[in-house]
Amino acid sequence: MSRRVNITALLCAAASLGFGLAAPMARAATSGHWVAAWYSPPFPTTAVWGCNQVRVFSHQTVRQVVRLEAGGNRLRVRLTNELGLGPLTFGEVRVALASPNGVTEPGTDRIVTFGGRHGATIARGKALVSDPVELKVRRFQQLAISVYYPGGAAPAGHLHRLEISPPGDHAAEPVWPSAGRSQAPGLASGVDVETASPRKVLVAFGDSITEGFCSTPGTHRDYPEALADLLAAHPGEDRAWVVINSGISGNRLLREGAGPKALARFKRDALKIPGVKAILLLEGINDIGWAFDPAGNSPPLAASDIIGAYQTLIRRAHAQGVKVYLGTLTPYEGAVYSRPQGEKVREEVNAWIRKGQGFDGVVDFDAALRDPASPLHFRGADQCGDDLHPNDAGYHAMAELAFKRLFAPGRH
Repeated sequence: MSRRVNITALLCAAASLGFGLAAPMARAATSGHWVAAWYSPPFPTTAVWGCNQVRVFSHQTVRQVVRLEAGGNRLRVRLTNELGLGPLTFGEVRVALASPNGVTEPGTDRIVTFGGRHGATIARGKALVSDPVELKVRRFQQLAISVYYPGGAAPAGHLHRLEISPPGDHAAEPVWPSAGRSQAPGLASGVDVETASPRKVLVAFGDSITEGFCSTPGTHRDYPEALADLLAAHPGEDRAWVVINSGISGNRLLREGAGPKALARFKRDALKIPGVKAILLLEGINDIGWAFDPAGNSPPLAASDIIGAYQTLIRRAHAQGVKVYLGTLTPYEGAVYSRPQGEKVREEVNAWIRKGQGFDGVVDFDAALRDPASPLHFRGADQCGDDLHPNDAGYHAMAELAFKRLFAPGRH
């Protein structure tokens, strides 16, 4: 491990005592249809922010457990180095059905190859899609993706709670008794499954409110997954839809913040997702908040700036035949970066969204979550205490509203 990581580990120990473009993949003859079953937007390399975090792996195996939003007879895994700082080498990769804690199910372990090879190097700025893997999976099953790093590696990936093994290649082992769990970058950024009939993907695109910040960890209660659960519980055409979460906490429309700005990542993180037919866009509150906060790093903006960004994204989606639904910006009075000038912009943006002109529909999240007695504030029972993010109940309310607005009879 690097000198920097060792120093960080020592500091954490002391503290505890005191308190792209996808590369071509091998093609197999098939009459099926590939559709996204899980996606995690690529994320740039970041510093270690806390004690229980890791950014560099060395001669270790890392296990990432994901919930599949679609079932199929085969799958393929997408690995990312699109935002990396240099080439990234990995060794053996395996997948298996698993429990949420990463223990794999007997008989489901499969080796994952890339152009017939075990392991590869991903060039900087690229992604790599695996060969098809023969493994039948069901909707909402947990899939463990295990990656061995034979040397030092610092992936640029979305930060997840990952299981990290002791030194060595442990990818094929069902249980890692001595493993640690840390927030670390996941190399896997997507899983596609092959289905017998076409499926339609709704991409939920946005910031932390889409990603599910403040929802109970490990329970899949962010609003996109709650919406998927509602769809699965209702018979009919809605079963043909898959909901994919493409949220990044801290993301912005107009400026780089946490991850690339929405205008830059929209093609990769929405329009290129296999099977995409519709997008539910909820983003802009971070642009507004930081633009009027003295501690922010962007100049003040007008509602027309946010609306112009929406219109650009709408045009791009419509040019590809993809529908776009806009969510109104939720209340944020009392949040760390709320200011009266920003509130004025939020209200103007929401008024434009509610007109519903030039796109395919409105999901009025603001109306669903605001306090009737104080409309500039989040309803207390639906937020997590920061006046900005929903709690589990709030995310469920969002999912119920999205289900009603997008999947009522005759909507698609």
